[in-house]
Amino acid sequence: MAFISAIFTGFMFYRYDKRLKEQEQKINDFQLKEYAQKEIESKKASLRAEVFCINGEWKVMIQNEGIASARNVRLLSPDLTPEEGRIKIMNEPILPYPILNRNDRVYLDLCLMEAHSIKPVVNLFWDDDYDSNRNLKQALCLC
Repeated sequence: MAFISAIFTGFMFYRYDKRLKEQEQKINDFQLKEYAQKEIESKKASLRAEVFCINGEWKVMIQNEGIASARNVRLLSPDLTPEEGRIKIMNEPILPYPILNRNDRVYLDLCLMEAHSIKPVVNLFWDDDYDSNRNLKQALCLC
């Protein structure tokens, strides 16, 4: 009887130990994936554009909400041309902007012409430590 009890105890210990090691492996794999994801996110810049009007003057703000710096920031859009969207960027020579650090922003002055596009679509392009020529397509509301 004692022999059967010892075998049963050994079997249960083996099964419990195996299950515990599987759980530890899953936790380790999850932690490694989480660490790798955080490392990737730390290399990414995240840009967004926002438009607003102050005292009758329209401006586009481009802001870096990511962790890493954005380099060579460009804004391209056929909607932001006098011919297509009837909108002109007044201080366009500052683009491409050399670097936007975390929470930095740059402002572009807009000149709206009659019958201008109300919701221009813009493409932001930038380089960061993760990749080059990353982009974001975004609509702006000039309502």
